[in-house]
Amino acid sequence: MFKVLDITKNDVVAIAVDGKLSKSDYDKITPLIEKTVRDYGKIRLYIQLDYVDGIEPKAFRADIKTYLKFFNNMKKIAVVGKTHWEKMWSGLAGPFVSGDIKYFDYHEIDEARKWIK
Repeated sequence: MFKVLDITKNDVVAIAVDGKLSKSDYDKITPLIEKTVRDYGKIRLYIQLDYVDGIEPKAFRADIKTYLKFFNNMKKIAVVGKTHWEKMWSGLAGPFVSGDIKYFDYHEIDEARKWIK
């Protein structure tokens, strides 16, 4: 599931992932992204992968759809993770966004938060 983090402010949308992602998670977070895009045009996205237990097929489609919908609205994306798989996955998102994507290891959370701001 997604949890909105306290650094969500102005053009920064910050979420933590904990558990298995479902389409309903995207149904909840997409309106926040849409509002931020309406208010600021370009946004910065911070994704903290606390624990990922998988992604349902409908959620995977929603993930791709979200990236495509906001392709030109992403200024920066910071991904914080713990595994090689998460690092690889964040690299695969590159073709789906126009902004910079940078992966940070979990022990670099402070650096990731500074970079996204």
